[in-house]
Amino acid sequence: MHIELGSTNWLAVLVAAFATFLIGGAWYTVLFGKLWQRMNGYSGEMLAEMQRRRPPPVFFGTMIACYLVVSLVMAILVGAFETSTAMGGAMLGLVVFVLVGAVEVTGQVSKDKPMKAMLIDLAYQAIYMPMTGAILGAWR
Repeated sequence: MHIELGSTNWLAVLVAAFATFLIGGAWYTVLFGKLWQRMNGYSGEMLAEMQRRRPPPVFFGTMIACYLVVSLVMAILVGAFETSTAMGGAMLGLVVFVLVGAVEVTGQVSKDKPMKAMLIDLAYQAIYMPMTGAILGAWR
């Protein structure tokens, strides 16, 4: 496997990270926000306290930074595996999702939270990781 950052499409990395951030915003507000909150046992007061401890610039800045890292690593994998189609990138993203999902399950099983609460997070990852791979595979 050969890793070369020089051939990385940085604009595609930014677009993939931003798309992931936008999908996450819709996912955890309009689509599944209330269900996610209830499944995790968070009251309105608990969420307000969490927001006080991690103000929006810190919270969203960290999210964006992490999505940039995910997109960059996916771009490196797309290049290393010489993936040059959206479908090939999506399949690579799916493989990465399986790995990350397994890690998430191992972390969740040791927490005092319902396992079903994790399904919303896993479903989000199952969408954005193949999407990220597809963007990066198609846009080389």
